Formats: sequence, C-alpha cells, structure tokens
Amino acid sequence: MTRVSLLLKAKRGGAIPSAIFFTIFFILLSLLGSIYLSIGVGNPVNKVIDGLLSSQSFKQEAGNYFVTKTLESAEGEEQKLLTEKGQKISATVTTILDNPGFKVALELISDTAYNYYIGGAKTEQSIDVQPILRLTLPIFESVDPQFSKLSKELDKIKPIKLEPPTSGTDPSQIKAYFTLSIWLLLGLSVLTLILYLLFAKSLRSALRVPGIIAISAGLFLIALNIAGTLIVKNQAATATDVLAREAIPIAAHVLISPLMFSGVAELFLGLVLLGLSYLKAMRPAT
Repeated sequence: MTRVSLLLKAKRGGAIPSAIFFTIFFILLSLLGSIYLSIGVGNPVNKVIDGLLSSQSFKQEAGNYFVTKTLESAEGEEQKLLTEKGQKISATVTTILDNPGFKVALELISDTAYNYYIGGAKTEQSIDVQPILRLTLPIFESVDPQFSKLSKELDKIKPIKLEPPTSGTDPSQIKAYFTLSIWLLLGLSVLTLILYLLFAKSLRSALRVPGIIAISAGLFLIALNIAGTLIVKNQAATATDVLAREAIPIAAHVLISPLMFSGVAELFLGLVLLGLSYLKAMRPAT
C-alpha cells in the first residue's frame, strides 16, 4: 500500500487534499470574483463615466482638449471664433460636463448599448444622440450666437440603429459563461471547505487553516491591485495625449479597485479566523 493511499485512509488524511483544493478554488474565486465585480456587475462603462465626471481636473482638461483639437482643423470664421473665445469655450465644455443632465443622457446611451450587446436584449434598439446635442447647444450659444447655426443640423442626425454582432462569440454568452464559472468556483470552494472541516483534527485547525488561506488570498489581491496601479500610472505618464494622461488612471482605478476591496475584506476575514484560533488555543481546559 502506497503512502498516498495510507494518507487517504487515515482518519484525518483527507484534510490535506481538501485544504489544497480549497486553496486553489478559493484563490481562483477571489481573482475572478473581483474581475466580475468590476465588469460583470452593472455597466462598467457607466462606472468609468462616473469616475471621469467626478474628477474636476479631467473636466477642465477636457475643455482645453476640445478647443485645441478643434482648432487644429478649423478655418475661417471657426478658427477666428476659437482663437478669440477659446478660454470661454473651454470653460463651457467643463460646465457641460458638470451638468447632471449631461451625465444622465450619456449613461442612458451607454445603458442602451450595454443591454443590447451584453444584457441579451432581443428587441431592436437604437441610440439617439439628439438629447445630448440639444442640451449642450444652448450653453454654447451663450458664448457666441454663431453656434445657433448648428441647430439646423440637429434634425438631420438620425438615431443610430444597433446591429447584432455578425462574427465571433455573442458578448452576452461570454458574460453568461463567466457568471456560471463564478458560481461553479463558489460551489467548489464551499464543498472543499466543508470536506476540510470534516477532516480537521481540531476546532483550532478548522479556524486557522482557512484563516491563513484567506489572508494569503487577500494579500495576493492587494499586491495585484498595487502592481496594476503602478503599471497604469507608468503607461499614463508615457502617453503623448494630455487628456489620456488624465483619463487613464481614473478609468483604470474604477475597474481595478474591486481587487483592493476584495483583498482587504479577505485579509480581515482571515485575521479574524486566525485570531479566533489562537483564542481557542489559549482557553484553559475545563
């Protein structure tokens, strides 16, 4: 009889393999679960929009960027207007981005596209950009009456009809498979934890080992968050576009912050379990 078979036939021999499998499944659940919190729960685009529009520096930079980029291709009266009133136009763009109505209209467009492509909506959908344009045009007209000429062009803008993907995997199916994998890992983690608790030699071990695993998983996620943040900052610093240098760290923080949240939660849980195991060990026998 081999040592492995002797180990599995021992009274508590199953504790070791069940603890190993629990560690594997729990770490995978922690990592993929954090990613799911970021892009699988709610509309990730709206999360990025919220992050960007909550940054005053981004909104100010967006105003400067709009004037600078428009001026590059402007000619005649348009060039003269941008040159003379560039600062006012830049401040107007910032004011528009500060407008709660603009954010609502922008997120409505994002939700329409998300529900169609990711949410699995089967009905025909289209995106109407006119509400945003009609919201912003009067604000530009307050800077210069010449912007009123653009109102004639609004009626010509038709809603954008969304078309189903013609090739590749359906994004809604990818999300469904991702969700299924999370539930599968959760079930396997619970199952292997129960098996370990059945084979654990004592209550102290039943608390200490899962606590150590939770601490390890938490530190792993925190380390990933820190490393990801440093990489993003480095990439943003090398970007040639000023607005990109401002936007990339904000958008990335919104998407990778669940790693830190999950990591801290698991670290706290592990420390609690570890602390309880030592309290149990220190309790005098009766």
